[in-house]
Amino acid sequence: MIRPPQTLLSGGKFAQPDPPFARAWRRRREWVMTNSLIRLEELPLADSRVALTASDAERIATAIEAELAASTRATYDCAWRQWDRWCQGRGINPLPAPPEALAAFLAERAEAGLTFGTLDGYCSGIAHRHHQEGFADPTAEAVVRRVRRGLRRIMGVAPRQQAHPLTVAELGRIVSSVDADTAIGKRDRAILLVGYASAMRPGEVAALNVEDILRKPSGILIHIRRSKTDQDARGQLVGVARGDNPLTDPIRAVDTWLDVRPSGPGALFTRVHYRNHPTSERIGPRAISRTVQERAHAAGFDGIPVSGHSLRAGHATTAAVNGASIDRIAAQTRHRDLGTLVNHYIRPAEAMMTTTSRDLGL
Repeated sequence: MIRPPQTLLSGGKFAQPDPPFARAWRRRREWVMTNSLIRLEELPLADSRVALTASDAERIATAIEAELAASTRATYDCAWRQWDRWCQGRGINPLPAPPEALAAFLAERAEAGLTFGTLDGYCSGIAHRHHQEGFADPTAEAVVRRVRRGLRRIMGVAPRQQAHPLTVAELGRIVSSVDADTAIGKRDRAILLVGYASAMRPGEVAALNVEDILRKPSGILIHIRRSKTDQDARGQLVGVARGDNPLTDPIRAVDTWLDVRPSGPGALFTRVHYRNHPTSERIGPRAISRTVQERAHAAGFDGIPVSGHSLRAGHATTAAVNGASIDRIAAQTRHRDLGTLVNHYIRPAEAMMTTTSRDLGL
């Protein structure tokens, strides 16, 4: 059964399971020092007017590195590796970047088929490395700005393939194909149904702890400790109601999984070894997305772009089709940009409902 959180604070917020600095410290130990945003030797120590110990320097470095999300750091690192490799092939010094060379790099990458969003990410990563090293931002130079504007018009900014928004019927078809007699089947059913009912992102689902679940008479409250739209970890609450269909009831699915999951606090969704041996090891966002894709493929969804985002997209689109207001949908999905919610989820659903092509007699 779902266990209540250990501590519920005033204002509906939950106590953090670990001190935030301790979590940052553990993350820092996993990073390679050569990829750090700040290095210990760059910090003033005893020979400066303000004497700092090595421990002081470690704590400062840890705090500064926590400025960026792990996904942002990974994106920036990838961007810099691509730029550095391109420069090596041309015999160009990557730092500081010659603006004309950066413009050529972007144009070549665009011709190779990269999306404009990917090129934007490259520019952000390259600009960040220059700021980090004390150089001027090459992406602010006129030639680079003009090339980016031109590529934007040539390529457009829409994603080339959006995640297919799953309907309730499609979700039921996927869930029914999962073997509920195995531990991994119980876990995957809970992932699918909780992800769909809560409209959470794969990373948010992966980050859930058992303590983040609070039982209510009509369902559960989920405390999302940190998210894409809450980088400062103020915390957000979303509700998940009980389902009417036992097959697709997310509360029943979570209870069934918790019956086989190792008892105690910690990660809600964990790895399962040899199909029937759940562990206490947390699974990551990629594992959540891979679970959705593999289960959809096993259910016969071939050729349909199902991804981890299909759960969240399906929730928003289905809620809109069923008449939920945009305010309620936005409260559940926690979109800061209502334009994204309307243009990507609601309008496509409304376009199929209101199309006059049905009146043509074709």
